[in-house]
Amino acid sequence: MRGVSRYATALIFLLCLTVFISSGYAQAPTPGFEYINGHGVRGAFLEQYHSVADPLRLYGYPITGEFQMLTEHGWVTVQYFQRARFDLVTDPSGRERIEIANLGSLLYPGPGPLAPVPTDPLACRRFENGKAVCYAFRQFYEANDGLTNFGLPISDLEIAERRYVQYFERARFEWWPENPPGERVVLTDLGKRHFDLVVRDPELTRPEVPPNAIIAQIIPQAQAFVAQALIPSGDQQTLYVIVRDQYGRPISNASVSVTLLGPEGLRLTYRATETNTDGITHLSFFAGRFAPQTVITLKVKVQVLGQEAEAQTWYRIWY
Repeated sequence: MRGVSRYATALIFLLCLTVFISSGYAQAPTPGFEYINGHGVRGAFLEQYHSVADPLRLYGYPITGEFQMLTEHGWVTVQYFQRARFDLVTDPSGRERIEIANLGSLLYPGPGPLAPVPTDPLACRRFENGKAVCYAFRQFYEANDGLTNFGLPISDLEIAERRYVQYFERARFEWWPENPPGERVVLTDLGKRHFDLVVRDPELTRPEVPPNAIIAQIIPQAQAFVAQALIPSGDQQTLYVIVRDQYGRPISNASVSVTLLGPEGLRLTYRATETNTDGITHLSFFAGRFAPQTVITLKVKVQVLGQEAEAQTWYRIWY
């Protein structure tokens, strides 16, 4: 058992020490324009994107370029990101500005089962609509200019998709207790969900050709393995995912989702952090309390620059 863990740790260490040639595009800088994850972000959209301290965490990567769409503001230019949609609107004075779409309000299905968490008035902030934000959700809300970026809370703390969640006008917070401290509040990919539900046009998600770029097609390849192939019931498991291109070069900033398949149709979905500069990410999670000899399958899906790759691994409950 310990030998398996030592082998996995040693493999990760060696991979991190390996020197790779970086993959992607060679691009000359263009004022007011950035090429991010296969899509150009420019002008007012780029200004809004960089108006927050951590745009990747709050908005995610762009998943489309700019296009025209009918919204509550009429026909306007929009751009979708993983966790938001930016709308370019014109105010009465004729000045253009970005509005963050109310995707939380548009996607909120209505009240669900309440989370069994007691309300502490000292740990909560109550708003004029009667809803409150509490504990870690309140800390995250206030640390990220919540009223501007997320809007008012529109739900209580509820249970959805096996998570504690809370909807806001422009976002949904999820509680991931298995993540490291400081990363346990996760924003749902409402931008992607709304795009897939309403727009559903794969042509809009195709990567753009950046200006002054030398293009080399990237074909991602994924590998996945667990720290403990044999694991005690109720223990903590760690999954490692390595993403490289067809030449063996690491691919950074790849999105990684993981589906756990267990007995009696059990199906849990997790999202790992994006891959680092070495093309590596990891996910720690509860291995589950299952009978000895139960085999748990982990299916990994990787998305980057409009391309996808899959991998699969497993672990067995030892005792």
